[in-house]
Amino acid sequence: MKQNLKAIILLMLSAAMLFTGCSNSKGAVDPNTPPNESEAKAEGRYVTYGQPDDWANWQEMFQVFNAEYGITRQDTDMSSAEEITKFKAERNNPQADSAEIGMVWGPVAVQEGVTMAYKNANWDKIPDWAKDPDGNWFGLYVGVPVFLVNKDIVKDIPQSWADLLKPEYQNMVVMSDPRSSGSGVNAVLAAAYALGGDIKNLDPAMKYFAQLKKQGNIKDVSGSIANIQKGEVPIAILYDFLAQGYKEKLKNEVNLEIVFPKEGSIYAPGALILNKVAPHPNLAKLFADFVASDEGQIIFAKGYARPIRAIEGNLTLPEDVKDRMLPDSFYGNVGKPQEWSEVPPELIADRWTKEVLGQ
Repeated sequence: MKQNLKAIILLMLSAAMLFTGCSNSKGAVDPNTPPNESEAKAEGRYVTYGQPDDWANWQEMFQVFNAEYGITRQDTDMSSAEEITKFKAERNNPQADSAEIGMVWGPVAVQEGVTMAYKNANWDKIPDWAKDPDGNWFGLYVGVPVFLVNKDIVKDIPQSWADLLKPEYQNMVVMSDPRSSGSGVNAVLAAAYALGGDIKNLDPAMKYFAQLKKQGNIKDVSGSIANIQKGEVPIAILYDFLAQGYKEKLKNEVNLEIVFPKEGSIYAPGALILNKVAPHPNLAKLFADFVASDEGQIIFAKGYARPIRAIEGNLTLPEDVKDRMLPDSFYGNVGKPQEWSEVPPELIADRWTKEVLGQ
């Protein structure tokens, strides 16, 4: 695709509008009204975008939440850009209550006017750098971009970003598309940080990925667990919690190794947004309260993701949960970008299209 991010969102929005009609917009939910548990139970059903069971332990999160309120949950997996686009396209006939996005997409969601400015019950325990001051989004946990290597295919295990440029890894390196995916954007930011740049200086990352693409080392397939299982993903750049989860699930089928690139990586937060016109507003607010609570944050850790509150010392993890996660000694130089409002996904999308894809 040759469009930049704004054009992509407009294109998806136009297509979605064909199916949602053009009636008057549904009224926004009052974010200042506390959630009512009785009404939440009566709402009966919670709908999410981009919160699949196998990602950061959403499965257990919803098992506990659903049991608490006697409800069911339906999820449709999609990228951050798609989630924002769907929220906007469906504003006259809203379907979903919440979505997980890469934190870099938080300001985009606010700009598009799709978020409910609700400050959850644990708002003060979330670090300032990991939340919108008006309550439009907040961080859930952090992932660290790492390499997941299929040792049945790759004999010489890459240990660094520089190693991935070697000719022996031609058509082997898989990553998400940064034009629409928070995971892809964070892979770019991780490379920028590791190679001497930062969230404001992406030149090292763009030059790096342009070279990786030119040499034919990037493989254009999804880094899904199904593709890893089938042997179609020799090397994946993905979050540490996904890598650990995939390795555990496939331990009897695929010989996988997790590598922290020696030049470094970053803490990349996932964030929650609530739909401004959520069809189940009480459940949406209660869910935001729950995922930021001690119990909810520990559930993320049980899925190998590092809870946002634990990063800042506002939560102590149980030892048995902490022992399941990759040890601190695994990580080397990890950056913690804090000015997420200064990371423009549309700029990354535009530069990727022009400088990496040459379109």
